[in-house]
Amino acid sequence: MNTPTVDIVISTYGRGTAIDATIASLRQNTYPHFTLWVLDQSEDDKTEQCVRTHAETDDRIRYIRRPVRGISATRNAGAAMGNAPYILFTNDDCILDANWISALITELQNEQIWLAFGAVLPGPHLPNPDEIVLGTCDGSRRIFHHNRFNLGFGHGHNMGARREAFERLGGFDELIGAGAPLGAWEERDLGYRALKAGGTIVFTPHAIAYHHHWQSWHSARRSFRAYGIGAGAVAGKYMRCGDLGGIVILTEWLFSQGLRQIASGIFKWHRRDKVLLGLDQLYYPFVGLRKSLDYQLDRETCCYIAPYRLSNTDRSHKGVVP
Repeated sequence: MNTPTVDIVISTYGRGTAIDATIASLRQNTYPHFTLWVLDQSEDDKTEQCVRTHAETDDRIRYIRRPVRGISATRNAGAAMGNAPYILFTNDDCILDANWISALITELQNEQIWLAFGAVLPGPHLPNPDEIVLGTCDGSRRIFHHNRFNLGFGHGHNMGARREAFERLGGFDELIGAGAPLGAWEERDLGYRALKAGGTIVFTPHAIAYHHHWQSWHSARRSFRAYGIGAGAVAGKYMRCGDLGGIVILTEWLFSQGLRQIASGIFKWHRRDKVLLGLDQLYYPFVGLRKSLDYQLDRETCCYIAPYRLSNTDRSHKGVVP
């Protein structure tokens, strides 16, 4: 197999030394030709100390301190620091399978594939009915093409992109995603824009990430609220860009994540938390829809324009190691 160089980007915030296991799993990967860019938005130095320990013995690892602007902004910044033809993204609470890189690159070497997503499985955890892990996905290999409303391709914990396609799309929308003002939905938004532009997305079960972020129902509800806000925000920007698909996105979300969750909570789960989660999804998308009107749009990429871009306050990165 041809082994081109790969850029891997991790955005982290306040995770401390938990990222140690993620980096260790990457260093044990069977695919050797990569550069790992860790972009840290933390307010303390715990993550920095952990990453620098790895960087001192492995010149494939780079550490960069960034201002707090959210996961999408730091992912875009990390992608821009490299020049490899392929860019992979994972989170600071994932453990990557030893063949994770090669499995994604095998798919992305097909010029028709713009984005590739892999399986996300729950990490080891003692059974607890009051905790769940979000963002898991598995199954057989699937191809997504033409239908921009088919967004079940995977999660940002485990994804990759051809650089040329990523740059053509304008990268992630920097006002959507964890830590950004318009909620979460960044990988689905990127996928939607890719499919609309004629790109192809693949899900491969051979690229495996184990997600260790178990949450209480209270925390899960907070996370879902962010996705509800994000769903409304992307629907709003699509409509503002003249794409009536935004109406379809909003309607489908209200049904699948609102009404269906409520029914599931009543008749299947018999759990009040599940019902409340669904009720949130009938409200928060409209919060996102309203908030979206506060920001300008780049209609060419259909991405929001971050205020710091308008005011030219974006600073160059610092702290690159070695």
